[in-house]
Amino acid sequence: MSFFQPGSSVLLSSSTTPTLLDSLSHAELYATCGTGLEHLLAAELRELGLEHVQSAGAGVRFSGGLAAGYTACLWSRVANRVLIPIHQGPAATPEALYALVQEIDWSEHVDVDGTLAVDFFTANSAITHSQYGALKVKDAVVDQFRDAMGRRPNVERETPDLRINVYLFRDKARIAIDLSGSSLHRRGYRDEGGLAPLKENLAAALLLSAGWPEALERGQALADPMCGSGTLLIEAAMMACNKAPGLLREYYGFLGWKGHDAELWQRTLDAAEAAIRPSPVIIAGSDQDPRAIDNCRHNLAQAGLEDCVSLAVVALADGRPQTLGDISDGLLVTNPPYGERLAGDARFYAELGSSLSRQYAGWQVALFTAEAAPYARARLPLSKQFKAKNGGIECVLLIGEIPRTGKARSHTAAPVELGYDAPLAGGADAGSMEGGSTDVNNEGGFVGDDEHPQASLYRGPREVPGVDATPFANRLRKNLRGLKGWRKQSDIRAFRLYDSDLPEFAVAVDLYQSDQLHCVVQEYQAPATVNVAMAEARLEALMAIIPETLDIAPNRVHLKVREVKSGLKQYEKLQPASSSVSLVEEFGARLEVNFTDYLDTGLFLDHRPVRRHLFKNSEGKRFLNLFAYTGSATVASVMGGAASSVSVDTSNRYCQWAMRNLDRNGAAQQLHEVVRQDVITWLEHASVGIRDDMLFDLILLDPPTFSNSNAVEDDWNVQRDHVGAIDACLKVLAPGGTLIFSNNYRRFKMDPELLDDVTRGIKVEDRNSWSIDRDYQRNPRIHQCWFIHKL
Repeated sequence: MSFFQPGSSVLLSSSTTPTLLDSLSHAELYATCGTGLEHLLAAELRELGLEHVQSAGAGVRFSGGLAAGYTACLWSRVANRVLIPIHQGPAATPEALYALVQEIDWSEHVDVDGTLAVDFFTANSAITHSQYGALKVKDAVVDQFRDAMGRRPNVERETPDLRINVYLFRDKARIAIDLSGSSLHRRGYRDEGGLAPLKENLAAALLLSAGWPEALERGQALADPMCGSGTLLIEAAMMACNKAPGLLREYYGFLGWKGHDAELWQRTLDAAEAAIRPSPVIIAGSDQDPRAIDNCRHNLAQAGLEDCVSLAVVALADGRPQTLGDISDGLLVTNPPYGERLAGDARFYAELGSSLSRQYAGWQVALFTAEAAPYARARLPLSKQFKAKNGGIECVLLIGEIPRTGKARSHTAAPVELGYDAPLAGGADAGSMEGGSTDVNNEGGFVGDDEHPQASLYRGPREVPGVDATPFANRLRKNLRGLKGWRKQSDIRAFRLYDSDLPEFAVAVDLYQSDQLHCVVQEYQAPATVNVAMAEARLEALMAIIPETLDIAPNRVHLKVREVKSGLKQYEKLQPASSSVSLVEEFGARLEVNFTDYLDTGLFLDHRPVRRHLFKNSEGKRFLNLFAYTGSATVASVMGGAASSVSVDTSNRYCQWAMRNLDRNGAAQQLHEVVRQDVITWLEHASVGIRDDMLFDLILLDPPTFSNSNAVEDDWNVQRDHVGAIDACLKVLAPGGTLIFSNNYRRFKMDPELLDDVTRGIKVEDRNSWSIDRDYQRNPRIHQCWFIHKL
């Protein structure tokens, strides 16, 4: 069942008379959202039938011109704004920005008697002040009118006829029309609220992540026993009734824009009105405060949903609304009161857990509350889904199932602070010409894009007889504290926490903050002198204690056995019960990782310094990635501004994986090519008659230690074959370019011929120490790395 259904025809054809409309009929658009919500936004835009949907930064790109833009404005429950780019170009100075803006004929977009506003966001650019940038853009627009007509449009901050959005990144400006005009969280149904009400699109994100669409399909009820002003109830009812969230808005940024197609917009509205249906399920809200219920009832009436939700004045401790009768399962979603008045109120959460266990045993539960709140005292089996800021308070969504026994249980001891705070989600809403605060929805990093979120009912660690894993747990905590400052400063989301620090616990432990926190445990093959039964007992003990120590559900602790392998066995598929695939952020990119199907996850954490170097040193360069694996290095180069790239790997699986990573991060396929071919064969062909302008500025050669793929005749041995591979790379490397050569063979020795032969015209730079990041300093032989500069 889809909950974004505008009717049988979503994308309606635009009228074709005006020239401006013709030029925009197939334009690409961009919808902004809170950081980490891209997966939700992309999913709903695809359900709407929009095409070429791709996550990109704090938002999603899609195509379809005005028809798609109108649909997104009207139907998106998660987006902040919808933008239609109209021009872009270099703007390294205020003068260049002014000139770029004046290249646009603004009389096609707004009348001289109209009004305008400018939002300006800048990052990594010479122009660092957003207010100054917005003023410069405004001056360029109004000066164009004044020079041509002697008059100019006025500035109107709240409801301008034209809202211009400029995003300046690395001195390149993208100029867009803001079709939404104001943040789309302003649905139009709420003109008053209780204490710290939820923003509407944050409430929608909570419901989507809590599994409300799936509960609707199952015909289950929804309850909010502390409903306050009713935002969660209203957003839930809109989904149940298939009501477009933008139907009540009186203002959009396109209504006064000269590119507006009034006929198309009316057809879009009519289709949305026709798609509304009665709610198929019971939705019930309650609160102990009669004033809150009155406020909620008023907001429901404003939204036209008063018949879809039942309300009752009743305290959670005293019972539940009569409408729910004896329903034994459903979804309970609530936002308990929090803030300074409840800081440290452990008794409140103890009573909350007790009341929920009495009144809603067997129900799924989703609590959105302050991260600092003592919610562990609720003694419910809850797992964290994502974090967000609400009203300036760091909050967390907790999901679980209320035990049917009516007896609450604690899922964990005091949690360890992992400190994954994502950057604020500003997107293109960061600067306003008028100097006022800008609407930034859902501040903070969201984590959680499971299609069907499942709580792990962890019941605490069990002891393994004869093995004390306490020293192992203590070392995990110690290492976590020691790495905290580095991770926060460098925004590290995936890292090695432990690597055989204690000889008796011979494992590596990696943490990934993807949709949820995942832990990958790699067991090193025990030597023959170690008692097998004792090794197994130690492994069982550490696997039992990790969930409690790291505050993580056991089903997100993944065990793999690492042993010496050769050839294709280095990458062979494992046989998990079910796959676990997620996304992890690195240098602004979102990379696919697989925790279950292969020995490696798809992201080599020890090569992070090389990817960081590519991110910082790829601007305008041609990049070649050999033995490209899942393409994470290519993505880093693309995010760093690479002009073009080629990624070569012999594996179809990894080429497909690399293409997904590139596509997810906005790499244009015509500029960033993925080639499935033997690397040496490709180099031999590529070097024949290659033009100077096709040579590569940066090459990464990161081969496996051994390979005996059936796809090629010759096997590969890095010690034996590295000289020939490096020579082949030099043939396609531009003068002044750099070849980064690395490998993970612990006994590898660079051929002295390369180090001493001046006839090759190269300079070899040992980068081994540089390439070992903070989390791998316990294992400095994890890989070796050299920079080979072509003179």
